[in-house]
Amino acid sequence: MEEMKEAVSTAPEGEAKTEVKPSVANDSELAKLKQALSRANSEAAEYKRQLREKQTEAEKAEADRLEAERKREEELEALRAEVKASKRERTTANYSKSLLGAGFDAETADLIANHLPDEMGEEFFSSLKAFNDRQHEKYVMENYGKQPGLSVGQPPKGITPEEEEQRKMEKYIGLTY
Repeated sequence: MEEMKEAVSTAPEGEAKTEVKPSVANDSELAKLKQALSRANSEAAEYKRQLREKQTEAEKAEADRLEAERKREEELEALRAEVKASKRERTTANYSKSLLGAGFDAETADLIANHLPDEMGEEFFSSLKAFNDRQHEKYVMENYGKQPGLSVGQPPKGITPEEEEQRKMEKYIGLTY
């Protein structure tokens, strides 16, 4: 290994330093390092086992209690995450229903509902309702003047009261059906 470092460091300046491929000696050195790592891990496990044996009953009980507490905390965090996901899913479904009711198609409603933050939903829907109300009012005001005028006291379709009376008489007598 030292020879490779020396060969690379002593290359003349300006000359490209080439990468040295591992040789058989390097493979054996790699195997030795892996074996040393395995041995170190085994020793650490042995020391841990020995320490556990030397602990007093109180220390063992404390270690067990801490381990149980850690597991409970992990379970609690998992449950909190599940509840949060469930609330988000329910909120998204409610937002989607509201958007469908506002006239959006299902795909667009789902897309918007998934991108709305939980705390902004109510504000968004109140703003949307206000916008729709203004648009409706604007539409009504624009089209109010376009309605045909109705004359007061005249029946629809231009039938005069006299003609209406004549029709009733004809129907009573049996001239019309």
